[in-house]
Amino acid sequence: MHYVSAKGCRLYYQSFGHGDPLVLIHGLGSDHRMWTPQFEPFAARYHVIAYDCRGHGASSGVPPGYALTDLAKDLARLLDGLKIKRACLCGVSFGGIVAQQFAISYPARCRALILSDTFSEVHFPDVLGSWLQVPVLRILPRPILAKMIATAYPKKRWRLAREELTRTALSTRPADVARLRALINRMHLTDRLTAVQCPTLVLVGSRWPMMIKYARIIHQAIPHSELQVIPNACDPSPLTNVEEFNRAVLSFLERHLGNQPD
Repeated sequence: MHYVSAKGCRLYYQSFGHGDPLVLIHGLGSDHRMWTPQFEPFAARYHVIAYDCRGHGASSGVPPGYALTDLAKDLARLLDGLKIKRACLCGVSFGGIVAQQFAISYPARCRALILSDTFSEVHFPDVLGSWLQVPVLRILPRPILAKMIATAYPKKRWRLAREELTRTALSTRPADVARLRALINRMHLTDRLTAVQCPTLVLVGSRWPMMIKYARIIHQAIPHSELQVIPNACDPSPLTNVEEFNRAVLSFLERHLGNQPD
């Protein structure tokens, strides 16, 4: 088991490959295993670190009063424990929010940023659905939650996403995930994204217009960022169109970093 411990928190991680550090940050309710289709192709060129955010997988729980800046601080402690000064971050959905906050809080430590199917603010009426998720996540039996998620991902089109998100729904930690859902419902990072100076790629699946709207907000806020729409994909693009997602990420990193150690 691989853990980094700091100030009462244990973060579980897996590490693969060699080269520039590339941290993969999973979506809400999932864990590091959602990145399984990316491990081998990314590790062929980079030092890949996939970890369980607090409240997920094998990592510590979410304490009362936890803030978005604490999620960024956890990642900084993980990098400290691995003796990594700077890293590229690739986050999907909730993981993209963590990556945004880290780039704001620790700009010197963020070498490049890849934000997939994520948002920096939530508009009305979208926010109503987001807040309704909080009690649902707390009280809905996990088998029912898994069935609801499965219906959103047709087996023939998005089998990988269906299987992975169903698995995580059955093993999720309801109180922790609900607390984090409430946390990100209140956040507004857009105005602070203008300070992000590292190379940034904003990715979004083509099948969810609402997320395309939020991707454009991020793209417009981050100077010199790139926006790319992944065809035939939705949140999470790393699982709904693996080939195109991997190609986009690796092409971006190759253009900005190459494949040699920092």
